[in-house]
Amino acid sequence: MTTPVRFGVVGLGEIYQLAHHLAFQRAAGLEAVVVCDLDQDVATRTAQSLGAEAGTDYRRLLDDERIQAVDLVLPHHLHYKIAREFLEAGKHVLIEKPMTVGAADARELVALAADKGLKFTVNENTRFVPAYQATLDAVTSGEVGDVTLVRTLISGNEFGRLGNPSLWKGRQDGSGGGTIIDAGAHSFYLLKWMFGEVASLRALSERLVDVSQVEDWSVVAGRMRSGALFSVESTFTSGGPWNERLEVHGTEGLIVVDQHQNPPAMIFRGKRDHAGSPLPGTTYEPGTWKYNSIAAGVESFARSIADDEPTAVSPEDGAYAVHVIELAYQSVASGSAVTA
Repeated sequence: MTTPVRFGVVGLGEIYQLAHHLAFQRAAGLEAVVVCDLDQDVATRTAQSLGAEAGTDYRRLLDDERIQAVDLVLPHHLHYKIAREFLEAGKHVLIEKPMTVGAADARELVALAADKGLKFTVNENTRFVPAYQATLDAVTSGEVGDVTLVRTLISGNEFGRLGNPSLWKGRQDGSGGGTIIDAGAHSFYLLKWMFGEVASLRALSERLVDVSQVEDWSVVAGRMRSGALFSVESTFTSGGPWNERLEVHGTEGLIVVDQHQNPPAMIFRGKRDHAGSPLPGTTYEPGTWKYNSIAAGVESFARSIADDEPTAVSPEDGAYAVHVIELAYQSVASGSAVTA
């Protein structure tokens, strides 16, 4: 890229400051022109660090001809409305996960972007985690044989935010749910990206933080269309640092990814390989892997605009993750299995 893609940024909260900001600081291929947040002080400080303009009203970006694309880092319930406004205004749109709260809304945005010839997708950092990329390479090359079971676990500490009723995180009208829509969005995308579609599922959820309106633990399990089984577990009540774990069981081997282990990705070839071997191309970065992968997603989106190529994260896969989320909530409500 010779000329940077010019961005507007809407939403400068924690995940922007920890991850998205890295992309705008380090990458030559993108430039923040205007940054917006309801907190004027936050907007001003962030703008000063990037040499950008600051604002509190995102609507000023809609007609700003300097801005080619927007990076939306917002509470879940705002995703559909604001993404649609920017697509209608002719801007490329990158949005934080989940793409939307509802599957029909997600499909609508994907279709709208395609109709207008615009780039649109979810910033799903799973696609840019080296350990997951190495896992896909190993699975595709047949190193574990036929996949029989995929297990994921995402764990983190959300006691503070879930326990504060004034924040959107623990409110149903702000987040659209808890672990299933928030953490589960990563795992359901991973399943689609690596292994294909879900055939059927059953979901359970519980809430430990009483003041919260949303679930803080869940398990969604079922069968893939490939025939493999899967289970997706998520918890927001772990006292440890955020972590993601993936197990891929096959007829000839096992891959274990765990960002707390060193090295983070191991393959065990056969039932007597107790020591295992590291998957190539992965390094132990427990404190930075998450933020670097999110920043990489922003950079990749800018390249897709500059080079006029498909986005690395398929928007259809991002919308599909929301579809599976909806099915999981249907299963929780009915107490029974549902067919995809």
